[in-house]
Amino acid sequence: MTTGAFALLLLITGVASLEQYTPDKADWDTFYEKAVDNNEKNTDHSPDGVGWIDRDDWQPWDGTFYDPTKYTKKDFASLICPGNTVRGVYELFDEHKPFANNQRPTKAEVDNWHAIVLNHVRAMVGYTEEEYEITPNKCLHIRALWSDERAYSRIWDTDEYPGTCEGSTNPHCGAGFLPNEEDQKAYLPDGIDYCPKRAGSEGLFNAAKSNIPWSIKWIRPFCQTLGSEGFWGGHTGPWFHRSQFGWSWRDMDPLNRNSNAGLRTKWSGPSGTQKYEDPDITNGKFTVNVEGVNPNPRFPGYECVGRVWLNGGAESATDCYTRVMDDVTCGKRFMTFNNGGCACYPTDMATCETQMVAGRLTWDFEAVSSSFDGVLIDTGKALTRNSLPYSGRVCPQIIWKTGAGDASHCLQKIIENKYEDCGRNFVTFNANGGGCACYPPDQETCIRTETTGQAGRQTYEVEVDPSYEGPPTSVASPSATPSRISSVSPSTTPSMSSPSATEQCQDKKNKFAYKNSKKKNCVFIAKISTETRCNVGTTRDSCPVTCGADCQCFDTPGRFQKTKTKKTSCKWAAKKDTQKRCRHNKIYAHCPVTCGAC
Repeated sequence: MTTGAFALLLLITGVASLEQYTPDKADWDTFYEKAVDNNEKNTDHSPDGVGWIDRDDWQPWDGTFYDPTKYTKKDFASLICPGNTVRGVYELFDEHKPFANNQRPTKAEVDNWHAIVLNHVRAMVGYTEEEYEITPNKCLHIRALWSDERAYSRIWDTDEYPGTCEGSTNPHCGAGFLPNEEDQKAYLPDGIDYCPKRAGSEGLFNAAKSNIPWSIKWIRPFCQTLGSEGFWGGHTGPWFHRSQFGWSWRDMDPLNRNSNAGLRTKWSGPSGTQKYEDPDITNGKFTVNVEGVNPNPRFPGYECVGRVWLNGGAESATDCYTRVMDDVTCGKRFMTFNNGGCACYPTDMATCETQMVAGRLTWDFEAVSSSFDGVLIDTGKALTRNSLPYSGRVCPQIIWKTGAGDASHCLQKIIENKYEDCGRNFVTFNANGGGCACYPPDQETCIRTETTGQAGRQTYEVEVDPSYEGPPTSVASPSATPSRISSVSPSTTPSMSSPSATEQCQDKKNKFAYKNSKKKNCVFIAKISTETRCNVGTTRDSCPVTCGADCQCFDTPGRFQKTKTKKTSCKWAAKKDTQKRCRHNKIYAHCPVTCGAC
């Protein structure tokens, strides 16, 4: 049913050439034994071999795309997951014949079958373009196993790795665990020297059973999550949108024939664009429907520092507003709502220091000023790719300064903080990450030909407020022209020595002085003994991402210079052999998200 390149490759090459992604050290013995080898109900690991699902229970998929906005959560889940099955999987298995021996499929066959079914469920919602194709990743599979070992065994509780998950109530304990280079070797297949940290997310699912055959073992974790959270749920999203995955299966009670099977999922790589808007966003649940109050949040996708959740939550943003206004312990300026969660802020809180948190909606109930110190940006103008204000473009000499909740908030923080190296010509807000940037005073133009494309950026021209009475105050010295600010010491690049939590950063692209006049790059720093190497000289300034600075890393959009004569892109690095390609310092530095450096 799915027609992605990955599935097509499997059809052409056959199962004999499949790569294995689950490490050899993963113990699947009880899964084979409980599901088929010593199970009277099941004859093998194919859909036909499952004794408790009749052939008629398997419903075919006729190629219809199911739009989740057209159905209730329950009805949509029933369409995708009728009964104990997933629509179209019977035919999919028959088409691909993924297991050479249905009684004993190999890890490689199971790994690749999982990629086929993931692309199949995506196809059912119309996610058939290349950006929605998902592929297995060896390091993600290995990291999922390491996380399980750290959480549920004591083999890593050594002096080399202080701490333990024993007795922990944190279900994600071990999620970030990463052995050193020497200890990784026993897990790594040929062609991979080291598995680094990598940006992404993790999901934990306990709905599977150890005695369910491999062709359908994944169905319960997926379908139960889809049914309980819906298409837009936080745990459901990666199943439909992430481009790379790694799974670890764990028998939660090897001596119990009916034990649950724990599935730990690691998701990474770029996410496909969300095609469907959650109806809850448009049905009034997320607006404050009170006369005289702006119904829409000022900071969608953000909360303020100092948030306090109210017990019991609220059914809607309007209910949350009523609770906050009636609660004497709550300040009356800011409120955050999160699909049932309701939060307020201290009574003396007058400003909102935003931090990006998915799903949060934050209101500022005081009238929001559009003009600051005699200047403003016109947020009513349509953003375009060709002229100011720009969508997805930045001017030369951009200086990332702080975090903000929207473009107007960005201008406010630039003006109020009186940054000495910021002019009053242009500002850029990063809608994807909340970053806020200015430009040096000598950056007086920003025409299309001198801009650079960067996804999510919103760049505005700073204009004089015609209603302003009196000259605005200059950062460095008074100025009669509110559209310009002089600077004491202009800078063309952001300081990397102490970036703020929302400032964007990347590692240096070239070698830097390390010690004893030797020059090294950030790939060298990341390879081994990273913490020790980061403490040498100015390494932390040169490699803020690798050294874990409190900043937001990002992939360079579009193509960049790899060598003097060749250009490449992060998309190219992510397509295949990512670990190998990321050993090149230019790719590693330009693509920290793709390369898992952050």
